[in-house]
Amino acid sequence: MIPEGKLIRSELTLRDMALPEETKLARKALVRWIALGLGLMASRESRKLLLDVLEALFYFHCAKQNPTTVQILEKMEELTGKKPNPKAVYYHLLNLKNRGLLHRKKGRYYFSEEEGKPLRAVIKEYYEKQFQHAFANMEEALEKLESHYR
Repeated sequence: MIPEGKLIRSELTLRDMALPEETKLARKALVRWIALGLGLMASRESRKLLLDVLEALFYFHCAKQNPTTVQILEKMEELTGKKPNPKAVYYHLLNLKNRGLLHRKKGRYYFSEEEGKPLRAVIKEYYEKQFQHAFANMEEALEKLESHYR
């Protein structure tokens, strides 16, 4: 029996979703839509804290800044009017880092080492790289399967 769970190195979810006009009107709605589309949260899930973390990270990326955890916590408090739970924020930052979407160097977080790179390019590059890596093994397996039918 193959231990399937041990074979999975990572999962890649990218949802093809409609982008309603009303979603484009509000920053928070866009952050939620992006998180859903990128598979960072499930539909019907209300991980508000993850959305607040993402909103702070997106803010810093667009401001061309690589924030520390303290700066992220401060920005989240500014955006929400509430003091976030640091442990829960660390959890989400670590999860994004473990996925390879977020990086950390010298206590500062960033999406891309290329300063000034648009967020859309950073995210697209990440997903394309993940897809290419995952599909390389899929192509090999499909080729082997085809050879079994010849």
